[in-house]
Amino acid sequence: MAVGVKAHVLYSRLLSDDDYWDLLSSNTVPEIKEKLMSTAYGEFFETLPAEAHRHDLESAIHSTLISQAESFLFHMSSPRDKFFKTLMYQYEADDLKSVFRHIASGRADREKLRRVLNVSKHSMVSYDNILSARDFSEVSDVLRNTPYHRSLAESLKRLHSGEERSLFPLEMALDMFVEFLQNEALKKLETGERSRLLPIFGARADLYNIYILYRAVAYYSMTPEETLNRLLPSRYRVTMPVLRELARAESGPRLTETLNGGFPAYAELISSALDDEIPELALESKIKRYIYIQAKKVFDNGPPGFHTAVGYYILKQFEITDLTRIIEYVRYAHDKRDAAVYLTKPIAVAGGEHEWQ
Repeated sequence: MAVGVKAHVLYSRLLSDDDYWDLLSSNTVPEIKEKLMSTAYGEFFETLPAEAHRHDLESAIHSTLISQAESFLFHMSSPRDKFFKTLMYQYEADDLKSVFRHIASGRADREKLRRVLNVSKHSMVSYDNILSARDFSEVSDVLRNTPYHRSLAESLKRLHSGEERSLFPLEMALDMFVEFLQNEALKKLETGERSRLLPIFGARADLYNIYILYRAVAYYSMTPEETLNRLLPSRYRVTMPVLRELARAESGPRLTETLNGGFPAYAELISSALDDEIPELALESKIKRYIYIQAKKVFDNGPPGFHTAVGYYILKQFEITDLTRIIEYVRYAHDKRDAAVYLTKPIAVAGGEHEWQ
């Protein structure tokens, strides 16, 4: 299939371990930009000013994946194209979160925000209209005729009335809606294709739910029922009876102990994160790394096909996440080896002597 062959070509242009270390050794954000000019990202930086702001650089980096995804879609028909579009909706969700934060903060510079949004022709919402919204009531009006409205209306209403001040419930509802769309589209794929992709998206659903359960135990005083209501409706290996048991865990170690009985890989992931100096950051990066490894296995599985394109897309998405994090690390002058530990891609020490992670 054409998209599979195209994915292999694009995969060869992903950044190497040495590229990662070279970027981590940069002293400034403009230096990162100059180094990326000689990579596949270079063509997307041509319109950026010499002293590009970090947000403009990150937006240009994100635009590379939007461009590639749209080129994949050109070769797809239903139901593959519908599923692939749901992969792109995560960027739209991130954009909506930026708009929500913009409104909550009372900032007025909408044109500055517009420059860093990842607009796609496959968007489910009008960016012009959403950027003109002045409060959460107007956001709700803009979203009224879109698929988002039903899932977000209640949270938007509570924010507008002042009953809710935190954006967390709204952002969680948005994430869950995108995951729901993705899982519904996944069900409609041909059985063989769906089976090949389940190691990525099934594990992601498992780990998302485990992550929510861990946060409920570590940071919030919620009943098991309240916690379970915040989980994704989709299940993979971790079934509802197990999730109920996890929801009753009284601590992170107890949650890990419960997982260890049937899901040792997940248990090891959680346990190793809890032993880290920064458990929350470690858990986030380890979950992403687990999905990264699953995506690499899917990409390498058999002849090029639709699954290859999906595997590549996930790997590229994580590369962009890593680049965003590297920009932050360089901006705040973090030690590069300490920074490397929390990247998604398991990079080797420069020169390849041994694996760093």
